[in-house]
Amino acid sequence: MSAIDTEQITEVVEDSQIDNQFTSILSTLSQFKVQITALSNQLKSLEKTVKKEIKQHKKEVTKKMSKGNRKPSGFAAASPISNDLCDFMGKDHGSEIARTEVTKFICSYIKQHSLTTDENNRVIKPDNKLHELLGTDDNTQVTYFNIQRFMNRHFIKNKQKDNTEISK
Repeated sequence: MSAIDTEQITEVVEDSQIDNQFTSILSTLSQFKVQITALSNQLKSLEKTVKKEIKQHKKEVTKKMSKGNRKPSGFAAASPISNDLCDFMGKDHGSEIARTEVTKFICSYIKQHSLTTDENNRVIKPDNKLHELLGTDDNTQVTYFNIQRFMNRHFIKNKQKDNTEISK
């Protein structure tokens, strides 16, 4: 072999090594690009999840703040009750009690004195004391569902209080 052939072979080998190096670097860059793309997608997914969690947390916080410590209203608000109901519950005349508390008391009274029927626990068989309080007779069917209707007459509507609050 001549010196020119050896130089050409050396150049081809060097070119081949350079090609291999380029190929290796390009392959590494390609793998790196795939990893960066995957990492970017994971980051976007995490960002979306975090934003969703923050939004949900803000909703919960505003909901709790809006509830706050409001004064009771509706059935939970204390209102004056009749003297008959005060006597039945053992309270002082002119007491103000929430409808929910009165209902709890009456339900516990019914359970303590076993005033429900054996066939249907929703039907109440009032004793004389409860008949007198509810204003019912033996023909009237009393249930947990309609007991509020009979109790309604014992809750005094305070119109004077409403008028004074409006004028302030």
